[in-house]
Amino acid sequence: MELMTKIEGDIIIVYLNGRLDIHLSVDVENRLQSIIKEEPEYHILIDLSDVEYMSSSGIRLLVSILRTVESNDRKLKLSNMNESVKKIFEIVELTSMFDIYNSEEEALKSFSNSIN
Repeated sequence: MELMTKIEGDIIIVYLNGRLDIHLSVDVENRLQSIIKEEPEYHILIDLSDVEYMSSSGIRLLVSILRTVESNDRKLKLSNMNESVKKIFEIVELTSMFDIYNSEEEALKSFSNSIN
């Protein structure tokens, strides 16, 4: 699982790539927690456009990251879910827990609307 980042204003965009399953989720979660800890003033946008598969471990990691970010008065948003990942979120009824956007641009705009 590749993890790349880019900073856009006060938002760190995290690009995940590959399969988010039990074998990789702990490593990805540790890396995301490090980013959150090292950059305490930034909001987080996770771009899932290149995530081809997500298991329950991947969902657990996103819930954990959401709790960490919110406990620090920051925002977490998700963008670019493919249909299979979106279906998983719908089945486990997490679409209302997360702010999910169809595109990175849409998600970035929503940050300025919700922060101001």
